[in-house]
Amino acid sequence: MTHTYTLTLSRDERRAFDWLGDRYGTGEPIAIILRGCLPDDAEWSRPGDITFQIPEHEAWLIAERAWDEGDLWPCFAPGLASKMTAFTSSLV
Repeated sequence: MTHTYTLTLSRDERRAFDWLGDRYGTGEPIAIILRGCLPDDAEWSRPGDITFQIPEHEAWLIAERAWDEGDLWPCFAPGLASKMTAFTSSLV
């Protein structure tokens, strides 16, 4: 069984990934990974929180994208940047 990591994002947090787009590696490339981890009953643009169950290998891809950007999460609000840094720091 593959280990998974949990990440919960609000609609506004998901919209931040959409807004960032391809300007940085922490935008659309990570959104693509997260969309692949959507629960069966969820849609990316729906209101409210979505909790993602992210397989370990996908979590490491997210971390690599963040590290490529100096783990700074450019253009993200401080709360979302902190949340994403906490997520990538939790990987073992």
